[in-house]
Amino acid sequence: MSIKNLEFSDVAAPKNSRGAMDTKTRARTKFLAAVSNQISAVEAAIVGETFTITKKQYVTDEDGTRRRVNRETEIRTWWFEQDGTFYLVPKYANQPLAIGSSKSKPSIVCGSELSGVLQALRAIKAAAEGKELDSVLEKQAVAARQRMSK
Repeated sequence: MSIKNLEFSDVAAPKNSRGAMDTKTRARTKFLAAVSNQISAVEAAIVGETFTITKKQYVTDEDGTRRRVNRETEIRTWWFEQDGTFYLVPKYANQPLAIGSSKSKPSIVCGSELSGVLQALRAIKAAAEGKELDSVLEKQAVAARQRMSK
């Protein structure tokens, strides 16, 4: 095949892959992935197990070479127990997400059993999939980018 047979275009490749997805969609996707991890962690905790995810990490060998390895790590849970009641604090970019009508009340009361946390997480996941949380997630994503750029 010769170069003369190729068809050329003035369309340029995108500058980065981040621009291919709008802020709302990217934030929703990241949040849904985090909620799914939290649901798996609650399900594991109910059975008495520990939920871990695989993260990639760079380590330096004895001879000074750096290599990338996979490491199992526990996730930070969004729920906690206080005085026999479980509370859930949904987060985005490691900051509490103000889902309800009041910003002064970031936690959700889930009852005295972990199954309440599981129900609350499933409700939050359904709301995020139904795009009910898009405006809140977009605000949080923009604020996180501003914090990171300082």
